[in-house]
Amino acid sequence: MPSFLANAAEIKAKGVDTIACISVNDAFVMGAWGKDQKTDGKIMMLGDGSAEFAKAMDLTMDLTARGLGVRSQRYAMVVKDGKIDQLFVEKPGAFEVSSGEYVLKHL
Repeated sequence: MPSFLANAAEIKAKGVDTIACISVNDAFVMGAWGKDQKTDGKIMMLGDGSAEFAKAMDLTMDLTARGLGVRSQRYAMVVKDGKIDQLFVEKPGAFEVSSGEYVLKHL
């Protein structure tokens, strides 16, 4: 999320209406994270507390053995007119294709 915050103006200049960050956390955690990172007006913070969105997208990973339960994979998505235009899913442990910089290059 920080790389999207750092590149928010450039991303929106490419015609993006909304930058959203969704995480398997509740709305209160997402609100506190957004407040801490000063995302107001730049990034919409969305909670997927029960991982229902991640499950529907088939983007879950089971980290129960590590005490973390079902989580979401790291990814970035570009949606145009309600349809997924681009989906960049990270390899486990990586942080490359889901960054704000990467998405900006592909807009």
